[in-house]
Amino acid sequence: MGTSIIAALLSIHGANYPAIAFAVLATGIFVVTCYGTLRYRTPRLLPEHMGPWGMFAMGVISLGTAWTTITGDSVYQLITYLTAGLAGFVLAINQWRKFAGSPNFQWGLALVVPMVAATSAAQLGFITLGRIGFIFVWIIGVPVFLYVYLALMRGRANIPAIVGNTTWIPVGVVGQSTAAAQLLFSQDFGLLYASIMLPLGAAASLYALYHEYRTVRRWAAYNPAWWGSTFPVGTMSLGTHFVAVSTGNHAFDIISQAALGLLILNWLLCVIRWASWRLNHEAETSQD
Repeated sequence: MGTSIIAALLSIHGANYPAIAFAVLATGIFVVTCYGTLRYRTPRLLPEHMGPWGMFAMGVISLGTAWTTITGDSVYQLITYLTAGLAGFVLAINQWRKFAGSPNFQWGLALVVPMVAATSAAQLGFITLGRIGFIFVWIIGVPVFLYVYLALMRGRANIPAIVGNTTWIPVGVVGQSTAAAQLLFSQDFGLLYASIMLPLGAAASLYALYHEYRTVRRWAAYNPAWWGSTFPVGTMSLGTHFVAVSTGNHAFDIISQAALGLLILNWLLCVIRWASWRLNHEAETSQD
């Protein structure tokens, strides 16, 4: 997810060669992920495992978008939308069958796939499908995030440092829906939507930055939650870019570029933490 959206955003902002490098890397990650899924047949398609499947689906959609953005050929985006994008509705509905554990932002991972797909749908000309995905997430996804925030405020849930970066997940809904709104609806509605959502996204980002700081400062044990700080930041970059296109206001593109810078920084932190974990793991294995 994070690697693919970096590729797309670099291409959008004119850095084509680095964009291709990230797209190739993202493709490699996709191939390895598919191999691991087929070999180990995990995770299973159960409600308690919809989070990983949601991440996989969003990653596939993002990969197709990246290659389409780089090459200008919509076939990549079309294939990934017709597969992972439409499958997102099934994943979201399956997630609603059961939410495991205490309230947490990972509950929403599968629920937001149709919003990610909505932007692709708009770019492909599937406006009605895109609007359905947009509204669908507002009905079944956004209330879940509000519920988790409320549970945190009431002390019925907590965020350990080891999963601190998952606090970025709701920011992804803000950024992605802002991007989708610019493409799916009238300019007036898109700008009104952005004027409401972007300040909320900024507030949610400050909250997420605080928890990310805790995670990095403690150098929390590596786990996939570390990558929660990548894709959502990318969606804010994407959303503000499309607002810049809608308004003609270059200031929003400056914000988009700043968010891209934060995204790349977060991506590097995740890679470094993964590499250090991998080296330690190999050292422990050799000692055994």
